[in-house]
Order: sequence, then structure tokens, then C-alpha cells
Amino acid sequence: MCDGGQLLDLLAAIQTGEDSDRLMTNDLLVKRLKWKPGEVASCLAEAKQRMLLWGVPSGGTPKPYFEDLELTVQGRRLLSGR
Repeated sequence: MCDGGQLLDLLAAIQTGEDSDRLMTNDLLVKRLKWKPGEVASCLAEAKQRMLLWGVPSGGTPKPYFEDLELTVQGRRLLSGR
């Protein structure tokens, strides 16, 4: 389960990727956040369910595994209210 602080950290990391023209993947998030792959996947699943992000599903593990992660309008709003 992903708590509120982790969710905001995840969204901020994804936004950093957008700002640098290098869209985030699960692997980049693991390195940036220093989380375990399962923690990243769990938090991504929650954010996706809440429609805070969009990403291209990929064949990596653990699932869900995404490439080209981007924030949705809802994700940007939540992050800007941080």
C-alpha cells in the first residue's frame, strides 16, 4: 500500500522526468526514489487506479510495469497542492 507521502514523492519523480524530456520508467523510479521494485509497482498501481498518471504498459516485472510515465491533469493538480 502506498501512503500519501509516497504517492506525492512518486508523482514528483514522474514530473521531474517530464521536465527533463526523459520520461520515467519503473526502473528509473526505483533508482531515483531508492525504493524496492515492488514498492514502486504498488504505488504506481494505486496512482493509476486514482487516474493520477498515464503510462505505456511494458513487459517488465513486478507488475504493473510502465514506460513513458506521465502525470494526468489530476496528478498535476494533486502535486501542485502539495
